[in-house]
Amino acid sequence: MPQKSETEGLIVEKAKLASFEILVTERGALDSMKNAVLTSKVEGTTTIISIVPEGKPVKEGDLVCELDASALSDKETQQEIAVVKARAMLEQATEDLAIQKTQNDSDLSAARLKYDLAKLDLEKFEKGDMVQEIGDLQAAVKLADETLSRTRESCNYIRQMTQKGYKNQNDLESEELVLQRNELDKRSAETKLRSYENYTQKRTMKELEANAQEFSREIERTDRKGKAALAQKEAELQSCQLTLEVESKKHDRLKEQIKACKIYASQDGQVVYANSRDGRNSDTVLIEVGSSVRERQAIINLPDLDSMKVNARIHESRISLIKQGLEVAVKVDAYPGEIFHGQVDSVASVPSSTGGFGRDFKEYEAVVKIVDSADKVNKLRPGLTASVEVLVERRDRVLQIPVQSLVSIGGRPFVFVVSKDKATRKEIKVGQSNDKMVEVISGLNEGDDVVMNPRTRFKKEIDELEAVVAKEQAAEQEKAAKDPSKARPAPKVDGPASPAGSGPMAERPAGGPAAGGPGGPGGGGPRPDPAARFKTADKNGDGKITKDEAEGFMATQFDTFDADADGGITLEELTAASARFRANGGGRPRPAD
Repeated sequence: MPQKSETEGLIVEKAKLASFEILVTERGALDSMKNAVLTSKVEGTTTIISIVPEGKPVKEGDLVCELDASALSDKETQQEIAVVKARAMLEQATEDLAIQKTQNDSDLSAARLKYDLAKLDLEKFEKGDMVQEIGDLQAAVKLADETLSRTRESCNYIRQMTQKGYKNQNDLESEELVLQRNELDKRSAETKLRSYENYTQKRTMKELEANAQEFSREIERTDRKGKAALAQKEAELQSCQLTLEVESKKHDRLKEQIKACKIYASQDGQVVYANSRDGRNSDTVLIEVGSSVRERQAIINLPDLDSMKVNARIHESRISLIKQGLEVAVKVDAYPGEIFHGQVDSVASVPSSTGGFGRDFKEYEAVVKIVDSADKVNKLRPGLTASVEVLVERRDRVLQIPVQSLVSIGGRPFVFVVSKDKATRKEIKVGQSNDKMVEVISGLNEGDDVVMNPRTRFKKEIDELEAVVAKEQAAEQEKAAKDPSKARPAPKVDGPASPAGSGPMAERPAGGPAAGGPGGPGGGGPRPDPAARFKTADKNGDGKITKDEAEGFMATQFDTFDADADGGITLEELTAASARFRANGGGRPRPAD
C-alpha cells in the first residue's frame, strides 16, 4: 500500500507580488455639505402649531413653521402697560427736576437778599442811626448845660434883687425850682448819652453783625439743600430712565419673540425635520404639529442637495490612518451596485461624545465629501445609509500572502511552506495587512506555497510551539520582574520549521501597522492566540464552536465569524476572523468574502 504524502489534502496558496491596498471601511449617513438649520429662538418651551410637510421644496423667505405665540402676546400686552407707566414716571421725574431747579434758584436768591439787607441794616446803623443818635444825645446834653447856666445866672440875679428889695421871696423860690429842674434835665441827658454809648450802641451793633453772619451762613445752607434736593431729583430721573429702558427692552424682546414664532426659510432647499432619535426607541418622532420644542432646538434642516457628504465614525484604532484628501469609494444602500466617489474633507480632533449605550470605545467623526457630478449627486438624499471605503495606501509589487495562512504565536507570525512534498514551519516578518492579505517583509519568496489551514493540519506542532513560547515568555517576565535592567525581547524559537535569520516581531519596522499601529496582525504586543481562544470556547471538544458555546463578542458577531453559515465556527474561521479583526485595526470583523 503506498505511503500517504505529508502534504496530501493541504490547501495552499502562493506568495505573490501584486498591488496592495490598505482600506478602512465604515458605515455612515448622508447629509448636505451646506445644511441650513432652522432653530427655535423662543425662550423656554413652546408648541408647534403648523409646519410644512417633510420633503417639500421651499424657497428662501417662505414660512415653514409657526410656533404658539398666545402666551407671549398676553405678556406683550402687560409689558406695554408697564412701558406706558414707566414713560409717565419719567415725564413726572423730568418735571420734578425742572421745578427743583427753579425752587433752588428762588431759595438761593431769597437767602442772598436777606444777607444783603442785613449788611445794609448794619451799615445804616453804623454810619447813620448810631451817629445821629449820639449827636442828638450830645446836643441834648449841651442844650441842658446851656439852659442850666442861664438859669443859674438868672437865679443869682433874682437873689441879688431880692436882697435889695426889688424882688420878693416867691420870685426867688420859683427861680430856684427852675434851676433844680434844669440840673435834673442835664443829668438825665448825660445819663442817656452814657447809656447809649456804653450799652445800646454795642448791643445793636452786635445784633446787626450777627444777623449778617447768620444770613451769610443761610446762603450756604440753602445752596447745599438745593443741591441735595436736585441730586435726589436727578437720581429719580435716572432711575425712571433706566426703568423705562429695561421695560422697553423687555417689550422689544417680547415682540421679537412673537416675531420669532414664525420661522422662514433662510435658503432654497428641501424640508427635513430635525428629528433626534432616541437610542432606546428609534421610532420616536420629536418634530410634528403639537410637539413641544425648547429654545435653540433644531426644528428643520434645509439641505443643499447639490453638495452632499457622508458623516462616518472611525474607530480610535484606525483614526491615525485617516488623512484629509484621501480617496473614498462610497456605496449607498439605496443604490446597490453603484459607486460614488468621495474625498476625506475633515477629521475630528476629539472623539464623539454621542456613543451608543454601553460602548466603552471611542469613535471620531470624519466627513467624506461626494465629488461626483451634480446630476449624480442630486440622486442622493440626506439620511440615506452609506458605507465608505477609505483608500489609505496603494503600493505595487508587494509580496503578500492570505491572512488565513498566518499563525500568530506569542505575538510572532509563522507560516507553513510546502516544498517537495514537505511542509516546513517558517517565522516571517510582516508589514501591513488588509481584509484578505498580509504584506511579507522577509522570510518568504515569490511563488512559495503557504498552507491555508495550518492549525487544522499542524495542531500538535503548533501546540508544542505555543507551550515553548509561553514558557520562555514567562521566564523572561520573571527575570524582568527581578531585574528590570536585564529585560530583553523573547528569543527566537528554533524548531524544525524555523528558517535561519527570521527574527521576532519586535524587529518589525517602526511606524507601520505591524509595529504596533492599527491594522497589523500581532501589532501592539502579543494578542490572544486564536487557537487558545478556540480551545477555551469549544467546551465539548467537537472541533466547532456553536452559538450555545460562543460568549461575549464572539456571540454577538457569530454570523460574521461563521463564514460558511453551517451553524458552527471552526478554528480556520476563527483565525480568519481574527486576522480580519486585526486588519481592521481592532474594529469589528468584516464579513468574510
